[in-house]
Amino acid sequence: MAKPMKYKDLAARLRAAGCTSAPGRGDHEKWYCPCGQHMAVVTRPGTVSAGVVRDVVRKLECLPGGWWQR
Repeated sequence: MAKPMKYKDLAARLRAAGCTSAPGRGDHEKWYCPCGQHMAVVTRPGTVSAGVVRDVVRKLECLPGGWWQR
């Protein structure tokens, strides 16, 4: 079950899982999984909602289970 989290915490967990980021439009940022075949978009400032965290987990399916809960 995904919970809301601060952007900086989500970004740190994505980096620790081997993901890379690229700028998107405006305040959005694209995150790519280590295999390079999956991509998720996250809004940068503030708190990331539980729905967006759930969407990132679903889209970056090749990451190990529970990477966002550490």
